[in-house]
Parts: sequence; C-alpha cells; structure tokens
Amino acid sequence: MAIKYLVKAATSEYTDKDGNPKKRYATIGAVFDSKHGMMMSLESIPLFGMKEGKLLCYLNEPEDKAIATIQVSKDFVDDSAPF
Repeated sequence: MAIKYLVKAATSEYTDKDGNPKKRYATIGAVFDSKHGMMMSLESIPLFGMKEGKLLCYLNEPEDKAIATIQVSKDFVDDSAPF
C-alpha cells in the first residue's frame, strides 16, 4: 500500500525568539490507497489540537525519508469493507 498523504496536526505551542506564537506539528497518521479507495489510519489524536470539538489536520505529501518510517499494519486493513 502506497502512502498518499501524511496526516499532521498541531500538538503544542511555543514562543519564538521574537515573541511570536508558533505551533508544533506532529504526524498522527497516514492516508493510503486500498483496493476499495483511499483509507486513513490514525495513530494518535492530539488533544491540544481540539478546538470546539473539532481537530483540524493537514494532509501533506510524504517525503522519501518519511515514507520509510511509517508502516501500515496488514492486520489493521480490512479489505472486506464495502465502502
């Protein structure tokens, strides 16, 4: 299964040396192709990123080095799902 996107979300905030607030982002999952279409695997849900009951995530195309570090478990993928 080829990873199409990495799912990233804000995990914390900090202040840079100029006093500007910044956010740190972490990879929390991946979107990949299956025989039934695209599927998403979430590995964690950062509570810091929750705003009004919602979690906003970014889908970033993976870099070559990032693809090698993420493994999608074959046990997790259920290819029998009808959707």
